[in-house]
Amino acid sequence: MKPKIPMMRSSKGWIFIVVACLFLAAIATIPLQLWGKKGADRPMVALRQTYENPFTLDGEWEDYGIGDPYILRYDGKYYLYCSTKDRRVGVKAWSSDDLVHWRYEGLVTEEPVSEGAYAPEVVYWNGSFYMYTSPAGRGHYVLQSDKPTGPFVVKTDNLGLTIDGSVFIDDDGKWYFTHANFGAIVAHPMSDPYTMETGLKLNTSLGHWTEGPTIIKRNGRYFITYTGNHVFSKGYRVNYAVNRESPTGTYTIPENNSILISTADDFNGLGHSSTVMGPDLDSYYIVYHNLIGRSKEGPPVRKLNIDRLVFNGDKMSVLGPTHGTPQEAPELPVFRDAPGAAPSADKWERVVQAGGGEAYLARTGTGSRYTAEYNFRLNHVTSAGSASSLDAKYSRYGDSGIPRARVDGAAKQLKLIDRANGAEKVIATKPLPEGTDLTKLHTIRIEADSSGTKLYWDGLLKIEQSAMAAKPGRIGYAWPQGANPDLHYTAFSNEAGGSSDTKAIKPLPGTMEAVHGVRDGKPAIRSGITPDGSDAVVLTNKGDSLSYPVNVSQNGAYLLAVNVSKSSAGSTLAVETNGKTKEIKLDASLFAGDADWTKVPLGEFEMKKGPQWLSLRRSKGEIAIRYVEAQLTVPVPEQSVIEPSDVGIVNRFGGDPGWPDYNVSFDLTLKEDSTDETGILLRTTNESEFRDQVKDAFMGYELAFHNDTVALKRVSYENVKEEASGTLAFTPGQTRRVTVKLKGASIAVFSDNSNEPILLWTDPNAFLHGRVGEKGLSRAWTISPLTVTGNKK
Repeated sequence: MKPKIPMMRSSKGWIFIVVACLFLAAIATIPLQLWGKKGADRPMVALRQTYENPFTLDGEWEDYGIGDPYILRYDGKYYLYCSTKDRRVGVKAWSSDDLVHWRYEGLVTEEPVSEGAYAPEVVYWNGSFYMYTSPAGRGHYVLQSDKPTGPFVVKTDNLGLTIDGSVFIDDDGKWYFTHANFGAIVAHPMSDPYTMETGLKLNTSLGHWTEGPTIIKRNGRYFITYTGNHVFSKGYRVNYAVNRESPTGTYTIPENNSILISTADDFNGLGHSSTVMGPDLDSYYIVYHNLIGRSKEGPPVRKLNIDRLVFNGDKMSVLGPTHGTPQEAPELPVFRDAPGAAPSADKWERVVQAGGGEAYLARTGTGSRYTAEYNFRLNHVTSAGSASSLDAKYSRYGDSGIPRARVDGAAKQLKLIDRANGAEKVIATKPLPEGTDLTKLHTIRIEADSSGTKLYWDGLLKIEQSAMAAKPGRIGYAWPQGANPDLHYTAFSNEAGGSSDTKAIKPLPGTMEAVHGVRDGKPAIRSGITPDGSDAVVLTNKGDSLSYPVNVSQNGAYLLAVNVSKSSAGSTLAVETNGKTKEIKLDASLFAGDADWTKVPLGEFEMKKGPQWLSLRRSKGEIAIRYVEAQLTVPVPEQSVIEPSDVGIVNRFGGDPGWPDYNVSFDLTLKEDSTDETGILLRTTNESEFRDQVKDAFMGYELAFHNDTVALKRVSYENVKEEASGTLAFTPGQTRRVTVKLKGASIAVFSDNSNEPILLWTDPNAFLHGRVGEKGLSRAWTISPLTVTGNKK
């Protein structure tokens, strides 16, 4: 709990200005200096504070757990809300300072309409907390409270609109309500916190019932996450989409979907996520549930999970999902305090304020990049009804300039101001949202680095100024004589604009963006050259390299692959891991001929469990890299005969999902003339079987046979695309021997004893490991057991 700050009455009716400014920077502390050292001079990667998925919290719903989790960040704290168990009344909540250690806060509402409350989400705005929930799926209600821990009281009748309502507030102050529907998320503009206007379907579908939407805005992009494949299926998963123009426009669906999926027996049904800013004010985390076992009433129990999100242009990725292994806990700010009415002398220095009044500067200084946050309220109101003023200034080291953000209580404006040599210059001015009450808690956040300064009001980006680059200094508060501010949570970290994504320890197995590697030499970051709107890194010069701090989940052989440009063919890359270095030539035969970018396998590397460095160094040529992938493999037996039987009656699987390259041979017989199709499944992972889900609930390849053709399809749940085809004719009663060779990103299909493939295709975004299976129920076809052999290098 924050200490209550006593009110101070002003002797003058000041209609002046409220200033709130923060300017900080990063990479100035000793640990970050060490991080910037090169090669062997870098410190060992070590996990400091850790956490482990899934969480078990005090006060969870018995025999149910935590489902559909949502986290609100308010005044430097986190508040977690979850769905209510069926036929129970009330919504439970927990609070945390760091996203890891949670305190049970009890029931935040016991309104009768909260019976079986689905997916409650809470939004803070201008002094009020608004809860949106759909009790037992029977339409939405809005509840309101003055505190994040309630009590929340019902404020509307039943609004309908299915389930899983979520609110997004754009930088222009407009509100939007999104919710679940069959085949798409639906979005409604809102005229106020209680009123939804006519909605429209977004192009955000998981091919079936689609639910659990969340929209955030990051670096000018709208990112929406959504979930589906039935909440009780193993294949419940999270996708995302991105839009640069509008939260309700046409979204682009990036190729790295799904971003959260696992169908393992002990970790599956990952979904209904929400997204929240981390304690360092720069990172983001995705919170979601997984399924385990069965409750006494039948459905699976749900468990809470949190993993790191990272961003690269239009691309969003999860560092995970992680499960059952310690991970680096969210980073805390360099400085944090709730100053109150009398800031403590050990954290704040009292300074002389020109023109009188009170002024304080934090004793901890920033570097040359930072994000800072001020939370405050103004209790004094003048006779004219305007709030009195508060300054929050930033004192630069070795510089007389004192930049500040200012809130004009009379004009209800936010201003970015620079002050030098006693004179003020207004750099930019924006109006505050309509109806802003400055006697309620509000937040100013400033991101500043070498590219300029961004100024946020209550999470909304209001001012961008490229001319105001960050400089080292100290944040501080100041207010005129007689003003009466309540100073709440105040913090800064030496990160801005996603800079912490590079320092995040990446869990393996997993995927790592090239721009999130620690760069040695002079690698160049290139924008606008990739198909998914992400940035790439180009290694051109001697000594250019990328190094990643990684956390390996278990000992084993990891298949490393890099997504590189076609122009990289012929170049040589040196991979250093586990104290050993291996050079790999990016041979032209490994690339998809018609693609500008291809995921190229580099081979299998033995890695030991725990934190360590993984490095890629240019050895020859020029190499443009989008991302690096590392997946745990399992050796393919010299020969296995498999009769798939693991999942379902339509799709049946066998083998191990960790198998990399292999050959598959089988006899295929057309017993009678038919138009039916039968198929063989290759390199499949994340298979799911449930009554309410998409038809092709797996990720991998399908080799589909007709009576005269064979077609190769790439399958990723609802995304099924025929990529190549060949001729293979059957007459009734004929049996043919078919062999498929999977090596790297290439798939070749042979018939009988021919050495010439009837189908050959290289997937630029290949599935590089997975098991085998059969598809189809046609009586016209029979398939022999599958013979699988290792594909010799």
